Amino acid sequence: MFKIGEFSRLSQVSIRMLRYYDEQGLLTPAKIDEESGYRFYQVQQLPVLEKIVLLRNLKFSVAEIAEVIQSVDESHLEKRLNEKYQQIEKEIELEKKRLLQIEETIQRIKNEDEEFYHVSFKTVPKESIVSLRKKIPTYFHEGKLWVEFGKQLEKQKVDFLPGTPDNITIFHDECYHEESIDIEICLKVKEIVEVEEPLQCYQIEELPLVASIFVKGPYEKIASAYGSLAKWLDTNKEFEMSVPTRQIAHRGPCEEMDSENYLTELQIPLKKSLDSNMM
Repeated sequence: MFKIGEFSRLSQVSIRMLRYYDEQGLLTPAKIDEESGYRFYQVQQLPVLEKIVLLRNLKFSVAEIAEVIQSVDESHLEKRLNEKYQQIEKEIELEKKRLLQIEETIQRIKNEDEEFYHVSFKTVPKESIVSLRKKIPTYFHEGKLWVEFGKQLEKQKVDFLPGTPDNITIFHDECYHEESIDIEICLKVKEIVEVEEPLQCYQIEELPLVASIFVKGPYEKIASAYGSLAKWLDTNKEFEMSVPTRQIAHRGPCEEMDSENYLTELQIPLKKSLDSNMM
């Protein structure tokens, strides 16, 4: 047996971490001297410690590490590693998008003053659509929902209206959420047809009055467009926003490789404000 200091040198793990692993129930000493309190470890514990250190470096939680080292089935470790691999892949994808957003924001700061977006009125007629509505973890996950939507359309052999490739996204939340966003993605169809869940096919109602704003460029510019809407509403106090808002991708990732060529329309329903009705 080895004293904790010797075991620390042999394993290249600090005494502090050995004590931490003991406290967490991951690696308890083979023996603790009752009189001196000295901790002793066996050479057979080195492989277990190596596995703990490896999993910790791979961002496994204490609970996940405990589950793996307590399992006698080696295939369980392989399964958990594959799951962690997929999780990290998703995190990398999100971080890459954040880096791109940072780069584009820096570039806009260098090249442009504050943009002002023109707000116009329009009526949006009722239309027949096929749609998929779900709550997604973040706005970054909308692209994956469109992939799922496409697979369902192909599986159920649903034909959307030719000549109108515009993608419609309806945001059902009454206020802004950073997580668990209730969105519905839609395509126009010629007529109502029967579909199976999770798809829906129905007629969306006419919007008598919407504020329409066109945004050219990457989606990160949409926040600035809402800033222009806020200034417009502040000037035109007889109107206030309603729900749900819509986002129309007239040109998006499917049509353009360069995000600077994207063309997105925001459609925000308007209603007369209570103050204006009282005047």
